[in-house]
Amino acid sequence: MLYERLAEDLSLQIKSGVFRPGERLPSVRQLAQQQQVSVSTAISAYQSLEADGLIQPRSKSGFYVSPLKLNTPLQPRPTTGLKPTQLNMSDTIAEIFRKTRDRECVHFDLAVPHPTYQPATALKAATQRVVRQQFNRSLNLSPSPGELELRRLIAQRMTNQGSHLQPDDVVITNGCQEALVIALQAVTSPGDVVAVEMPCYYGFLQALESLGLTVVSVATDPHEGLDLEALTSVVERWSIRACLCSPNFSNPTGGCMPDEAKLSLLMLAQKHNFTLIEDDIFGELAHQESRPQTLLSIAHQAARKDPRANSLVQRVLYCSAFSKSLSPGLRLGWVVAGELRLRVMERQRAITTGTASLTQLQVIDYLKSGHYDKHLVKVRREYRRNIQTALVVVAEAFPEGTRVTQPQGGFVLWLSLPETGIDASELFRRALDNNICFIPGEVFGLAGLAHCLRISVAQPWDSELEMALRQLGQLAR
Repeated sequence: MLYERLAEDLSLQIKSGVFRPGERLPSVRQLAQQQQVSVSTAISAYQSLEADGLIQPRSKSGFYVSPLKLNTPLQPRPTTGLKPTQLNMSDTIAEIFRKTRDRECVHFDLAVPHPTYQPATALKAATQRVVRQQFNRSLNLSPSPGELELRRLIAQRMTNQGSHLQPDDVVITNGCQEALVIALQAVTSPGDVVAVEMPCYYGFLQALESLGLTVVSVATDPHEGLDLEALTSVVERWSIRACLCSPNFSNPTGGCMPDEAKLSLLMLAQKHNFTLIEDDIFGELAHQESRPQTLLSIAHQAARKDPRANSLVQRVLYCSAFSKSLSPGLRLGWVVAGELRLRVMERQRAITTGTASLTQLQVIDYLKSGHYDKHLVKVRREYRRNIQTALVVVAEAFPEGTRVTQPQGGFVLWLSLPETGIDASELFRRALDNNICFIPGEVFGLAGLAHCLRISVAQPWDSELEMALRQLGQLAR
């Protein structure tokens, strides 16, 4: 029948990547006009595809290509509630990066925006204006807490996103890693226990190890982030001082906690008297139009509804940077420290004499130009497209049984290879021999990640990139 042939044609287009997962299909009337068929035939074709699970209807919005059916949640998941452990991972992490540093290869390992995705022209213009108008000032260091105007602009932006901040709440840092380190130092002492989601950004583990902190791992869901039931079992068994987490598009899984879960996490921290150190470095890179709420903004909103909830705000030390959304070379981050501001500044002064004035003045000029939000719209669209394209390639090229996250923000994918095949360390060696770089899962947690890997797609998608990812899939077989 005619509708069956139309459905078959559309099915082939979906499977070949003409229409990507999550992409909106032509409306029923558009499809009927394009294919010169009746509206009823177009409807029947879409109903057939829906029955096959290839497309999904959305109320008052039309039909969309279904997400790839790649089994989630990922397994194996790190065990929750292991005895708190002293870390010894820095050498392993350093060895991985020694092998990939300055290597001529296709880089799936670099979780930083490609120069194409950095607003170089606008940043250059901002720098030129600063040098022309404030040259002498730009040569100086800016002592903690950083340039007042930059702190004002950050506070204003975060207030518009739901937090209620003043410039004095913000402390400028040399990137997000420094922000995380001084936040940890402000609320912990060597030997204290810190809960950390697993898998997590390897920089978390480096920071915790360098500070002599003891770690207890908490399992995460690849879609909804930190497992609250798992964390509850941890805090009921162990006395923790802090929980280090990335509620929005965590690295490496891309999970994003629902707002209800974020509020529950705040309440849990209040009940058990520990601090939440929130890493929100990927928060601006939602693939949809609006960014998700932060722990801090949800705490502020709760406090506005009920002043008795104001103590929730003080449970959060918020850390972020412009490294993922603008340029990694800026090395410009910040901590929202609240009542701990003086302690955070004291810790910062112990490790650095200040932050670069030129970079801060450059970003001040750029933010005032109004280009930032336009830039975010562009890169969000590009990262979403790259993620969707990579998901199709993974589904086609990697071994049967490979599982992969489907993040709604950021630019990294987390893969789990079949346990019956090679592990990620062996794949890493094979890939290097073929000039392909990625990061094996062992550096993102304490155990249970031998068959996992992270790939980054923060670069323009082209035939070379696709061929390399397909080759990586073949090497994994």
